[in-house]
Amino acid sequence: LQTGDRETWDKKLDFMLSCIGYAVGLGNIWRFPYLCYKNGGGAFLIPYFIFLLICGIPLFFLELSFGQFGALGPAAIWKIAPIFKGVGYCMMFISFVVCIYYNVIIAYSLHFIFNSFTSVVPWSTCGNYWNSKFCRTNTLREFLPFLSDGLMMSAILLSTIHSSTILKHLSFSLFVCSSVRRSQNIKTIKFPSIPQYRTKVLRLTDSIDNIGGIQWELMGLLVLAWIIVFVCLFKGVKWSGKVVYFTATFPYVVLFILLIRGSMEEGAINGIHYYLTPNITKLQDVKVWSDAAVQIFYSLGAAWGVLLSYSSLNKFHNNVYRDALSICVVNCCTSFLAGFVVFSVLGALAYQTGRDIADVVDQGAGLAFVAYPAAVANLPIAPLWAFLFFFMLLNLGLDSQFGMIEGVVSGLLDEFPIFKRNRVKFLAGLCFIQFLLAIPMVTESGMYWVTLIDWYASGFPLMCAAVCEITCIAWVYGVDRFLYDIKCMIGRTPFLWQWWKATWSFITPLCILLIMVAHLCFYSPVTYNKIAYPSWAEVVGWMAAMFSIMMIPGWAIYQLLTHPRAKGSFMQ
Repeated sequence: LQTGDRETWDKKLDFMLSCIGYAVGLGNIWRFPYLCYKNGGGAFLIPYFIFLLICGIPLFFLELSFGQFGALGPAAIWKIAPIFKGVGYCMMFISFVVCIYYNVIIAYSLHFIFNSFTSVVPWSTCGNYWNSKFCRTNTLREFLPFLSDGLMMSAILLSTIHSSTILKHLSFSLFVCSSVRRSQNIKTIKFPSIPQYRTKVLRLTDSIDNIGGIQWELMGLLVLAWIIVFVCLFKGVKWSGKVVYFTATFPYVVLFILLIRGSMEEGAINGIHYYLTPNITKLQDVKVWSDAAVQIFYSLGAAWGVLLSYSSLNKFHNNVYRDALSICVVNCCTSFLAGFVVFSVLGALAYQTGRDIADVVDQGAGLAFVAYPAAVANLPIAPLWAFLFFFMLLNLGLDSQFGMIEGVVSGLLDEFPIFKRNRVKFLAGLCFIQFLLAIPMVTESGMYWVTLIDWYASGFPLMCAAVCEITCIAWVYGVDRFLYDIKCMIGRTPFLWQWWKATWSFITPLCILLIMVAHLCFYSPVTYNKIAYPSWAEVVGWMAAMFSIMMIPGWAIYQLLTHPRAKGSFMQ
């Protein structure tokens, strides 16, 4: 199928699953549960759903409608107001940069997948060369050396009275470990999965200043990740639209299986209770509201240019209103479901180790690459559960990666038709450039680089792109004209059109501006595991952020000077 020289989706389901696969990514499984975890459990859900209604859904609906009506990529579509063309380039640059480190995280998933093909997963024991003296398997009896003497004697006495095997093992463990210093804090004990991740996978140096050597295993996995991405995309949406039939649906099967299995573990209900019970005092913290708002951008994928690209391949009379609401509901329900899966695991870990739930892990990536490996290590047939979980992460990451690269490719092909005749070579070159730029991220200081770029290159620039996009459509192009365009596509004025008009004209842009102000007022420099970054690293981070942001005023000036319609005063 062709519209002019542009492809269109073969089937409506191709588009729906591609959008769901793109929007439902690692952020739903990793970032959303971590933000709940960091911001007091259920308290985070309140601002999250508020911002979903006033920012997320209106932006998502606006982008899908805009892309479908314009039928052009993220850059070319700004023919409606050429002075805003830099917004499209800003979106594409953000997606380009995020793709660089996103495939590194996919490489981590591949590492754990390949390490799952063993009879015993390597992060379940402490006998590996990468384990430290503080390593303990995450069972309660490994932590009993830290109990009081009175509790120890009670357990030993019980084991002499009763012949229970469990009690005998308990007393033996207490006796053997009694020489361990009681003054040690239980938090110094490390799960085997922690050194597996930090020492075996990352081989992390002490700071970003110490770059270390290249990790050739991760380098090879990164090459494999880019080959997978290229193979799935080189034929365009004809092929990638079919790949997502598996990659977008398989994670749901695994999530439900893991939820059922995880909820059977002792202590799981405590984690779910922590997840759902709001700590109302947290709502006084502006950072909680800021985190919730930023997560909406990550969760739904608005302002990345991908939705414009995907919806531009729809048929003109496709019911974009129904699609937008359906995808938003599926996306947010997935985040909510993932929270149950992850917090059941955290509750079980807290029970097994005797820690508070809030102390089980201390960083976002720990939920995916520390906490869950630690949990599955104690399950029957642990390699199977490990494989399912990390294969699910691989599929989630690939779907989002497909979307971001497709957004960049389609945007550039619309702008530079010469590349269309060599689309495969162009895609191969783009993937190779991004691979080269990711090499510092597979060195021994790689995670510092991943965190640095993630911290600066997407959050604030995304909000700048979003507020410019919605301002252009609502106030320059005209919100009434835009609503009429939607009516032309779906055959009727969208339900609750007064709400959409109010959000696009006032509520959503003002909300985004407030979030941007709060983001700057409560700005905190980048850290990883509480390790502060040097000043030069912050400069690099801000340069990555400002390069994409400056495309907006830069292209505006260029268009004012060169565009044939740029006559008269600035307002004209």
